[in-house]
Amino acid sequence: DLDPAKAEGLATALRALGSDTRIETFTKAVAAAEGADGIINCTPLGMVGIGGTPLPVEAMAGATWAFDAVYTPADTQFLQDAEAAGLAVISGYELFFGQGVDAWGIFTGADLDHAALRDAIQGDKA
Repeated sequence: DLDPAKAEGLATALRALGSDTRIETFTKAVAAAEGADGIINCTPLGMVGIGGTPLPVEAMAGATWAFDAVYTPADTQFLQDAEAAGLAVISGYELFFGQGVDAWGIFTGADLDHAALRDAIQGDKA
């Protein structure tokens, strides 16, 4: 988050969950990526109409995975750079899909076959 107080508030809430995961806040993305196992982009950078990436590819060295919360497009420059750096990548498409499935359940109360839905959506891409 660009607002340090909001970032620290979220970090405090996550720490309170009692996980062994180390949670820190930084004001510089490159410093935050140093020594990280995973890198997450939660900024709008990379979205259709905005473009860009929050982190230079060199700063991804040493990480093992990257997730981009951006889902339009599903394959952002951030993920392309992460993949080129040898990281396993998770597209924001997964976030989008999960939110849609959860919303369906909340609003309709009806069960949904996740695998069939994924197949139907991905079939349109083939």
